[in-house]
Amino acid sequence: MDNSKKIVTQLPLSKLWTDEGDIDAERTRHLTDKNIQEILSAAPVEFVIADVGLKLQWISLDQSFDFWKNELKPHLANGMGVFQLDKFPGNYAYVASEWSGENQTKIILLEKYH
Repeated sequence: MDNSKKIVTQLPLSKLWTDEGDIDAERTRHLTDKNIQEILSAAPVEFVIADVGLKLQWISLDQSFDFWKNELKPHLANGMGVFQLDKFPGNYAYVASEWSGENQTKIILLEKYH
């Protein structure tokens, strides 16, 4: 399949990809806001948003801190437990997980629920 046309069909994701090809990485753990702050202070982070029906949206490294502050932090559901969407602005939330593999840059996947 042409990766440039690939969309998210279900959550949770089992693999990551870009328009150029699949990413050799695996989910290592789910993250809380405290985990994300620690990762951001230690290394560059590339966020990727998975929203059913859409392509994966990669947030560039130079935008990651602003994205964290302005978009992710108020919408982050801490962990995979039960959460109520009406408790979040705009009635949507992200579940975050860290992925590691061939890429030296830290990848944080954000699975969007609405």
